[in-house]
Amino acid sequence: MRMLIGGVIAIAAWLPAQSVAQTSRDMSLFSKGNFKGARSSVAGPSQFGRPLVVRSVVIPSGTEWELCSGNTYTGCRQFRESKPSMVMTVRSARPVAAILPSAVAASPGEAVRSIGSAAGPSLRGTASEYFVAPTEAGNRVEVRPGTAEAMSRRASEFCRSRGWRSSVHGRLQAVGGSVYLADVLCVDTPS
Repeated sequence: MRMLIGGVIAIAAWLPAQSVAQTSRDMSLFSKGNFKGARSSVAGPSQFGRPLVVRSVVIPSGTEWELCSGNTYTGCRQFRESKPSMVMTVRSARPVAAILPSAVAASPGEAVRSIGSAAGPSLRGTASEYFVAPTEAGNRVEVRPGTAEAMSRRASEFCRSRGWRSSVHGRLQAVGGSVYLADVLCVDTPS
């Protein structure tokens, strides 16, 4: 059974655990501790129509997820491993992308050259603009703390400062001891 939640397909919301096969990248939320009770398997970013009280969670090995108390990925806690015992009201959840290493577009000039000098510091279309390594006043846009929630907030602020309504994509990039915005896509439509 598939259902559309917040524009993304989530697999089997709150069905008994044995009724749904889970892929290796899906996260599972359980209504009871020790991975028992009703299970919700989440395949990607999801906003739930009703809050879920989560008492245990299975995080696939090698992945990281955010469970959020807010409908729009706010009030988030990051999980890198499964938890057999917890209590959290979850209204949205999403996988966390790994922070890019510094070898990828390490400097703003390098990022601009990789796009092409005619494009300037971005690629602009009629309804969107893409920034490989966003800058403000000639400096990379730093994200503190270096979390996905802070990145989403900072990317939206950056896009609004450029005249766009919102950001629909962004990544974090570690350079030295700092974390910066990378791969930001700004759009006309609200997120």
